Amino acid sequence: MRIKTGLGLAVVVLLGVGLGFWGKSYVDNAKKEFAAAEAALPESAISAYFGHINNKDFDGIYEDSMVVSPHINSKEDYIAKLQEIYQGVDTSKIEYTGLDNTDGSTDYKLYYDKKFLATLKLIKAADGSWKASTIFAGDKNYVIEVPAGLSITANGVPIGKEYLVNENTVASNFTGMRDTSEAPKVDVYELDNLLGEPNIEVQGESGYGTLTDVLTGHIFIGKTVNDPELEQTMIDDAIICAKWPAQEAGLGQVAAVSITNSDWYSRVSGVQNTWFTAHGTSRFSNEKAFNIIQQSDDSMVGFVTFDYYASNGDVERTWYGGFQMSFLEVAGTWKIAGMAIDNEMNPNKVTPLQN
Repeated sequence: MRIKTGLGLAVVVLLGVGLGFWGKSYVDNAKKEFAAAEAALPESAISAYFGHINNKDFDGIYEDSMVVSPHINSKEDYIAKLQEIYQGVDTSKIEYTGLDNTDGSTDYKLYYDKKFLATLKLIKAADGSWKASTIFAGDKNYVIEVPAGLSITANGVPIGKEYLVNENTVASNFTGMRDTSEAPKVDVYELDNLLGEPNIEVQGESGYGTLTDVLTGHIFIGKTVNDPELEQTMIDDAIICAKWPAQEAGLGQVAAVSITNSDWYSRVSGVQNTWFTAHGTSRFSNEKAFNIIQQSDDSMVGFVTFDYYASNGDVERTWYGGFQMSFLEVAGTWKIAGMAIDNEMNPNKVTPLQN
């Protein structure tokens, strides 16, 4: 049987198209299968990781790190550490060795120029692919004191009970009182191995702030205070306390604004003020109360700074003071429950003690 030329050409064309389509589908499927097979190998995650490094896609590495090994480092601290590690590193020359873990993950030690660079942790995702994350062991630990019963996040990550070390206990800045029954109660969390100070927030609540204790480094959480009257109370009481060693105020004046049954008052009442040279001229200036938070409704803690100038006609001097002051409201009156001196917080203080 003979086939007409036009029909024959049409059949050939259709056959060619069919074969071409089948060939393309075969190639596409093969590529997909190859890509899937490659993704199923741990080395694929390492290649992707190095690709992120070369492209400076540090956000991508950070996002993967939260999947591979969730942590509470901030993105800024995490990326800064990555940039520090890989500064000037040619990723094509990195060598690595792997070690399987009992949980199914794999750790890879990275070396560059025969020196240890970093550790990668690899996990197999639910889709069968592998993801890699840099494991950082920071050397910074932080203790967080939170008003009892509140939940917090650190750098946006919810902090669970596994970080809780003490519950419904007296806030550490009030433990110096002999009677702590009215002191604010807190839950204490400890966050280990961080790269930098975490950003702490109260879950589901607004209006809370933090203060870092100048003595212990603990991070206190409390409601932020923007009350000129309370600020002035702190300033007035700080000036009374500063006047006592300068022989400008008596101990009775200090007692009137303090909880006398406390370690704080025992210390200040024992201060020897006979060393201070008699002077006829003195003044306070640049007084400021700031970073005030309330750990409970009847307590507050904050910073006060001031400049104090004194002269006896022959010698003059300016001191740049800084106090951290904790107060408790007693029978409607605010009383000092504790104080720590940190002159470094004074913005005008540029030398250890300016003469």
